[in-house]
Amino acid sequence: MKKLVVFLGLFAIVFSCVDDGPVDPPPLFDNHFQAVPMPSNLVTGDPFPTDSTTINGWVARSREVNNLETNDDIINHGWAIWSALNEITDQTNNGQKLRRFETWYTPQDIINAYQLRKLNPQAKLSHVKRNTGDFQVPHQIHTGNGVLPNDPADASVVGFVKYDPTDAEHIYDNNLFFRHTLDSILGQYQGQIANVPNFPNSGVAIKPVFAPLMKKDPKTGYYTFSAWPGDGGNPERTLDPGTSSGTGTFNNNVYITIDGETNPADSIFSINDFIHFKIDSAQAAFFVGFGFKDAKPGDYAVLQGMHVTTREITRWTWQTFWWSQNHDDPYSPSSRHIASLRMNKNLDRAAGHYAMAVAYNMVNPAQPYNGGTGGFEDPGFNSIYAYNPYLEAGFGPTVPPSQGGPTFALGDSIVQVYYDTTYQYIGTRRNRWGMQTNCMSCHGQARYDPSVSITSNGWQIYLTDQYFELDAPYFKNTVKLDFTWSIRGNLLDKDGNPVK
Repeated sequence: MKKLVVFLGLFAIVFSCVDDGPVDPPPLFDNHFQAVPMPSNLVTGDPFPTDSTTINGWVARSREVNNLETNDDIINHGWAIWSALNEITDQTNNGQKLRRFETWYTPQDIINAYQLRKLNPQAKLSHVKRNTGDFQVPHQIHTGNGVLPNDPADASVVGFVKYDPTDAEHIYDNNLFFRHTLDSILGQYQGQIANVPNFPNSGVAIKPVFAPLMKKDPKTGYYTFSAWPGDGGNPERTLDPGTSSGTGTFNNNVYITIDGETNPADSIFSINDFIHFKIDSAQAAFFVGFGFKDAKPGDYAVLQGMHVTTREITRWTWQTFWWSQNHDDPYSPSSRHIASLRMNKNLDRAAGHYAMAVAYNMVNPAQPYNGGTGGFEDPGFNSIYAYNPYLEAGFGPTVPPSQGGPTFALGDSIVQVYYDTTYQYIGTRRNRWGMQTNCMSCHGQARYDPSVSITSNGWQIYLTDQYFELDAPYFKNTVKLDFTWSIRGNLLDKDGNPVK
């Protein structure tokens, strides 16, 4: 009892001194690895962040072939970012060395930091104890043709959002996950277009998604992985990455061996051909609760794909990556040309096994921030597609939110038309499907509308590829989120509880 009194006395002394200067946060939250920022220079020799004038010059020279980017400067920049993300650092977790992106912050880390700040106002984001990430089912998988199945073990796509240190600090310092912050911004701009403070030009946000390896064939000792087989020349259909056992409409299984060697002829690949890590006890508990009853610490999670965006330009840069068994000649939405510029000498074996799609503009020729024509029904314009097979390939045409599907917002850059059955043409192509999307078009719709409940799924506006103006009238009476949907997906009330 005496020891307890002494402890409580010390506790009171520590927290009574907050106003007298910085106080160390509670030891429980001491971090065991640090977030490693982006390098100041990329492997191309370009600085990071690269000046927006330089990148916009590339965009002006953008050229598409078969709806894919062909500009070497843009492609090289995308691969250079990938190289930086995958550099092995000196930080470790769970006995494993971490890639740069693995050291970054998740939304849950920021939320935990808010809670820590209640206990100690001097606490910093870097004080929060973290692992590589708390798995969630991406919002895309909650909607679309791939509504979560009755058996949760049949959902094979899990992941999390991550922010580089400058993006994470921006959200933390500006309290952007609190609804009252957005309400306050909105109140200052009634009848106008409101915006959150712009993210720093050095900001990077990523969305990696993983497949858990927990069902090993008892005869072969292999795990099954559903690999992207391409769109078969028909982007107007839906493809689902399949279930945890590797079945599904991808219908293109490869096999992962932990101890054996790669044998492409038999579709057998070493775990070292994949970006992967061993899950810890907290991550294993997630999988147990999610339906994988046999999940345990030490099981593998392998990277299926990753969206990557940087705030180097106003509309952000957009590149997306996914594992490819034919990574030197990958299927659309990548190409042999894109793969030929991959910087193999700067990538390890695993990171070099991924394909890339890239889009720094919505349509070609590129359009200005405002006042562009959009190219609707103009044969001189074409879409630039950049989607991730593991996140968007399962989207079909418009489904009203009441049916639990995605909202494809279709229309011109002045009047947004929702749930319509008439679709606009970009050049000669009518974009209606997930394999006709562009990251920039979709994320540009990120906004907070207090009249739309987060539980309705109506706030998730998945846009097929099209041009839109940054000051389009439909943004009035909302808060634009600087292309960052994850702010809307992680809103908290004043007490730090998720907004319902």
